[in-house]
Amino acid sequence: MIDLLQYEFVKNALLAGTIISILFGFLSFFVVMKRLSFLTVGISHAAFGGVALGILLGTNPYTTAIFFCIVVGYLISLYGEKSEYDTVIGILFAFTMALGVIFISLKQDYTFDIMSYLFGSILGITKTDIVALGVLMSVIIILFYLFFKEILFITFDKTVAKASGLPVELFENTIVLILSLVIVFSIKLIGIILVSAFLIIPSAITMLFFDNYKKVIFWAIVLNLLIFFAGFYLSYKLDLPTGATIVSLGAIVYFVSAFFKKAD
Repeated sequence: MIDLLQYEFVKNALLAGTIISILFGFLSFFVVMKRLSFLTVGISHAAFGGVALGILLGTNPYTTAIFFCIVVGYLISLYGEKSEYDTVIGILFAFTMALGVIFISLKQDYTFDIMSYLFGSILGITKTDIVALGVLMSVIIILFYLFFKEILFITFDKTVAKASGLPVELFENTIVLILSLVIVFSIKLIGIILVSAFLIIPSAITMLFFDNYKKVIFWAIVLNLLIFFAGFYLSYKLDLPTGATIVSLGAIVYFVSAFFKKAD
């Protein structure tokens, strides 16, 4: 695989994958702890409607995807305290996908590769994408550095945090915004269909073995990096789709880990 490093697009893919793996490994803990897994599925699939709208209008599909994801994330958060939470996510999940199909059907003589949006096209990542990911990562690091204790408090006990006077809704809406941006910026790497799994898997695995949040976050990041590089290598050696190989490998690691943990 070392010989591949002579190609610029491979270097871009590996650098972008490293940034995304670290981000996903870190955010995974908060997603799993707050039971936001289905929310991330809803947000990621909303990106399809946004991408299709961008294609229809002839604008940057990722710009409209960000808009769609943020709107859907906000609508979902409005129902965060209500019993119809999962129902709303399911409806928005289907609605945004349906809109995507309608938008694409309205586009005459389209030549774009919709599969690259659905399942990723890691070798299409550019330096501009890497810069955008780097800026996003810097913003997330700053936010969590400044408000880590508050976010952690809300993650473990939202009710007490609200009673303590913390602006819980503001923090939760910010997390939804962050997840929306991270998901959209990760579409090229993993794809709309698979991105939510890559966000959930690392902490789902590490929580099987650790009950300390620091260890869970640290090993989730390490594990995500290992899964990414191993998946990238396997996809190259076996000539398989990169995003699908990475997610499949992560899922296998989870089920094997869960099996041995249960048998222990």
